[in-house]
Order: sequence, then structure tokens, then C-alpha cells
Amino acid sequence: MSGKITGDGDSGCCDNLTPEVTTEFSARRSDAKRARNAEEGQITQTRARMRSSRKKNDTRNRRDRVLKYISDKKIIIAAVILIIVLIIVIISLAAKETKTSCPSCHSLASQSAACPDFWIGYRGKCFYVSKDEKNWTLSLKTCSSFNASLAVIDSQKELEFWVKIFKPFHYWFGLSRENKIWKWSNGTEFKNQFPVRAEGFCAYVNEKGASSTICSMEKLFLCSQPENCKKPG
Repeated sequence: MSGKITGDGDSGCCDNLTPEVTTEFSARRSDAKRARNAEEGQITQTRARMRSSRKKNDTRNRRDRVLKYISDKKIIIAAVILIIVLIIVIISLAAKETKTSCPSCHSLASQSAACPDFWIGYRGKCFYVSKDEKNWTLSLKTCSSFNASLAVIDSQKELEFWVKIFKPFHYWFGLSRENKIWKWSNGTEFKNQFPVRAEGFCAYVNEKGASSTICSMEKLFLCSQPENCKKPG
């Protein structure tokens, strides 16, 4: 088989070739072109898949961020609703249970009330419910800064009142002990008006009543002070 390729480019390149060589040359050129087209097609498909994958990942990431944002908002809204409900329950229970010669003590936001603003009047005393957690000692100091003390709870009935309100939260109140003697924060001795569970040294209210634990734990707390009511006449 013989032949001679002359000239530049494709024009006239196959004039002196035998038909067999020309056919083989054309077939090889077609195969090479198909191979290039196939390779370019694979590259195009790969790029398309990569773009699609990136787009899906971006969409998934945006969706995850949106869901997390919504979840965080739901938690905040739920906490706000819970606090509002707690305040409403406290007000309603205090209004039902309180018997006093000074009706304005029930008010939580009145300058003329016997209790300071946002305090709760109950059985001749004003109570402040904290919004942040502190250990027992810092809770006592905070109450003192309000001209109050950590709450004195005088009876089993009064304890049950706060248990209903605080469930399931835990609140320090003004009972602690040295050795085995329980005393109120004002120094008076505890008369065992109700049982205090556990072997801790500082008392708190929980869903079961009064319990105790180490004083360094941080909990919400309850302050109290006498109502500033002036009796008629």
C-alpha cells in the first residue's frame, strides 16, 4: 500500500491516496472526533453535576439556617409566653388567696399599692420573684438591696401556694441551717411549720414542697417584705 500526502490542511490531502487508505484515514478522523465529542460531553455533564450539587448544598444550607433561626425564635417566644403565663397565674392565685384590709396590695403596677411595683401581695406580705439565678448568699444580698429578705414562709398553706405557682421551677427562700438548726435569714429559729427534705444547708421551693441542697448552687429566688398598708381610721 503506498500513497503520498501533499499540501497543507485537509484540502487535497487525500488526492494521491488509494481508496482503502482514504477510507481508513476518514474513519480514524471520525473516531477521533467522536472521542473528542464524547470527552467534551463527559466534561460538560461533570460540570453540570457539580453545579447541581453545589446548588443543592447551598439550598440545603440556607434551609438549615432558616430552620435553626425559626427554632431559636420558637424557643424565645415559648420562654416569653411561659413567663407571661406564670405572672398571670401568680396574680390570679394571689387575688383569690389574699385576705387583707388593703385591697390595693394585689396590684402589680400601681404607685398607690401597698407593695412595690411588680411585687405580689399575699397574706400581709409583699413578694418579689426573681428573673435570674444566683446562689443562696447572693440571693440574700439581692433581696437586702430591695429592703427585703429572702422569703419567710410562715405555714404549710403558704408553702403550697408557692409550690403551685413555681412548679416545675426551683426558688431559694430564706431558710438555712448551721449544724442541724434551721433558721430564717432574719435570725429567728424555724418552728418546723413544714418538712424540709434532703440534707443540704439552704432551702428552696420545688414541685414537691421545701427541699435543701448546697448553698453554692444557682437558682431563682423569692424575696419578701411586710406590706406597707395603713389601716383605715
